[in-house]
This record gives sequence, structure tokens and C-alpha cells, in this order.
Amino acid sequence: MATFSTDYATAQASALTDQSKAPSLGAYGGDVKYLEATVSVPGTFAVNDVIRIARLPAGARVIPSLISVDYTDPGDACTLKIGDSTDDDRYASGLALGNAAGRKELTEGTEGVAFTTPFKTTTADWLQAVITTATSAAAHTQTWHIFYTHG
Repeated sequence: MATFSTDYATAQASALTDQSKAPSLGAYGGDVKYLEATVSVPGTFAVNDVIRIARLPAGARVIPSLISVDYTDPGDACTLKIGDSTDDDRYASGLALGNAAGRKELTEGTEGVAFTTPFKTTTADWLQAVITTATSAAAHTQTWHIFYTHG
């Protein structure tokens, strides 16, 4: 029977005999932060409008599998891509809100590259959603639940 170890587990095992090899939590994750941000979107929203969700600090690593949005009825269709100023779909695309209130997780859209290749910001940057579909737009609210590590 084989045993496979992650890079973190390997560093921990090395630290059992040499504490100087103990892995830094900051290098592998850091402290988990949670933020909740709400926006009122007017009924005039259109394709390519940008919703700034939050400005994250340098060294932040978003945990896309934990992000969700609660929303009231945005009309027939409101589709989003979620990313930052350098990659507008880093976390997800095709996240479809529409024709009823609800809650969506990023996994309900097309997962972005950050799901398989974690991304750590090098400078402070905006986490944002870009509207890619707007049909029969209706004023609504979106409450974003964001988890990220920093440290």
C-alpha cells in the first residue's frame, strides 16, 4: 500500500525532526477572511457593466469554491463573469442569475482558472463581476459572500 503526501504534509513531516523546516502557514494559505458585500443594481444595467465587489489586499488568495451570491429577481437573465482588473473571468464565467430570487455559487457557472491554479494578488486589486447578459433587466440586490486567505 502506497502513501502519497502533499507538499505541505512533506514539510510537516520534515519538521518532526528539524523544526527549522516547519512550513509557514502564510505560504500555504494564511488566515481565512470573510466579507459580505451588498450592491443595489439599477434596472438599467447592461452588458459590460462592472460591479466592484471588494478591493482585496496584496497577498490575498480568493477561495472561489466558497464564493456565493444571494440576489433578488434581476429580470429574465443576468449572467456574470467574476474576476479582477487583469483577468475578468479568473474565478468564474457564465454565472446565470435570472427570473427569480436565489443563491448561486461560482461552481454553478464555468469555473475559472483559479479553481485549479490558486492565484495570490501581488498588489491590491478589485474583485469584480462583469455583466455578460442582461435581458429584461430589473432593479435588484446582490449580496456577495467572499472567502479569501491573507497572510
